[in-house]
Amino acid sequence: MSAESRRARYRGMRAAVAVVPTFVGIFIGFGIAAQVAGVPTWAALLLSVVVFAAPAQFAMIDAAGAAQMIAAGILVNLRFFLMSLTLSQLLRAPRARLLWWAHFVTASSYLLTFFAARRLPPSEVAGFYRGVILMSFPAAMIGTVLGLAFGMRLSPVLTFGATLFLPIYFALLLAGDLKGRAEIAAALLGFTLTPFAEYAVPGWGTFLVAIGAGALITAVER
Repeated sequence: MSAESRRARYRGMRAAVAVVPTFVGIFIGFGIAAQVAGVPTWAALLLSVVVFAAPAQFAMIDAAGAAQMIAAGILVNLRFFLMSLTLSQLLRAPRARLLWWAHFVTASSYLLTFFAARRLPPSEVAGFYRGVILMSFPAAMIGTVLGLAFGMRLSPVLTFGATLFLPIYFALLLAGDLKGRAEIAAALLGFTLTPFAEYAVPGWGTFLVAIGAGALITAVER
């Protein structure tokens, strides 16, 4: 690994430190939910490894049967398809490696990498993304284990508080990266509509508002 790749990876790891508490908190919640639903420990851990998307995992353990479980996981995770397509244009790597990296696409890894790509040389974006993965994936596994082992003993306030790190961090990240009135308007529109959209369409609200706000601002600009 070149010095440039190592430097980019460390940047990604440092950037992801801020989202680690949220990953741990969210997956603690999944571990608790899996325990309450009677999901075997090995199956809950396998879901975190294979699916690696807490909203989809919650939907899957609530499904009535195997077919419904698979369908729920696919439908909830479809929102990552466009994120993966976007990242594939930023990460310079062979197709087989891109397919493997797509497994680790989350809202966090996507946004951190997308914003970083605006500042980093193109050759360093892939290393940055790997650094984000090296922090976020283990955090999810640790959260799942803690939820399965000690989740019922943790204070609900503590678990909920950990989930607030991510939106606060992204708000600060976005505030420092906005350029021009159009981007500011899109951000304000997103912050206003997302809570209502997430309530109406759980798991899809953020994605739908992002597409709608982006399309509206683009149309107005033209």
